[in-house]
Amino acid sequence: MTLASAMQLSHAGAARATPTPGSLNPKPCTAPASAGHSCLGSRPLRSCRRPRCAAAGRDGAGDVNGDEEPTRFEGRVIANNAASVNGKLRTLVVGVTDARGSPSLNHRKASAGTLFKQQQWVDGFETPGQYIILTDIDSGKAIRKPISVSPYHARSTAPGTDVTVVEVLLDTNSPDGDENFFASAQPPTQLSVSPVKGCGFENPLFPEYNLGSAIARGHAVVLVAGGSAGLGPLRAAMEWPNLSSHADKHPVTLFYMRAGDQESAAYIQEWDQWREGGAKVVPCYGDLEQDVFKMQQTLVTGGAEFGGKFDTVLGRYPSDVTVLVAGLTGEEMKSVLQIFSTNRKVPKQQILVMPDFAIKKKKL
Repeated sequence: MTLASAMQLSHAGAARATPTPGSLNPKPCTAPASAGHSCLGSRPLRSCRRPRCAAAGRDGAGDVNGDEEPTRFEGRVIANNAASVNGKLRTLVVGVTDARGSPSLNHRKASAGTLFKQQQWVDGFETPGQYIILTDIDSGKAIRKPISVSPYHARSTAPGTDVTVVEVLLDTNSPDGDENFFASAQPPTQLSVSPVKGCGFENPLFPEYNLGSAIARGHAVVLVAGGSAGLGPLRAAMEWPNLSSHADKHPVTLFYMRAGDQESAAYIQEWDQWREGGAKVVPCYGDLEQDVFKMQQTLVTGGAEFGGKFDTVLGRYPSDVTVLVAGLTGEEMKSVLQIFSTNRKVPKQQILVMPDFAIKKKKL
């Protein structure tokens, strides 16, 4: 099936004690099986580190005009859907040509578990927090945006086609003119799409501390989004099957700072689905001071009114907590560190960011 056909389909439808960096003792790996995971038997935590994919190399990362021109893939806008009630936030749905079943590539065979002889675009996606660069063919405008839902999840939009579907969250009121341009793009706008880039949520100093290792160790997971820029990549985490199943056994809580109101908040129609899956969703509609108070209050009370399977956010031990942050301003980040690291004693190495989107310190 072609990309045009896909457009039609779219419109139709784990030890408790946390080891310290540099003193990681061998422990049995309980990480769930996943593509690229190479843990066998008892190995140090560092062996559980998610491998960095070639497409996510640091060369040119975070720079639309990197020194080396990466391989590009043909893409096209499939849909531009409202992501908020007032329509100011948009989900740009992009179809990436990602041929499957080509005889020349000798892809699928009848036997189960057959390895593909050539990697596909979708193979670059390993974990939430990765991003892509979209370039408009006609104007040359480009944006770098985190993926807002796993391409494997979104593929159901175009089943059985030679297209991988990917979504990004855009703000029509963004101060970035290029983002505004893409927020108004309509089918069948032709795009050039980069390989999947970045390494997702991790600690830049100790990359072995990442979302995958947090799940493997049975941590309570707290996600803190700052506005739509934060909720986009954290939606990918909330929809990730590994974290969804984790929420059935361990506390998972999403704090949505700068949510605005119910008219302007992103993906409000999906919040109940996340709650039914076992997670808490805590929208914070005030200013920074009010948002911080609501977060602190929820940590004390357990936030039963925000759904979820558990009556606690952090569980019993601060050493068994991992915090993901995205889209926060400098002041918001200071407040979050104060709440979780200083006050609640969550180890700093277990506070994870997207390194390519982290706040850069100003040079003196």
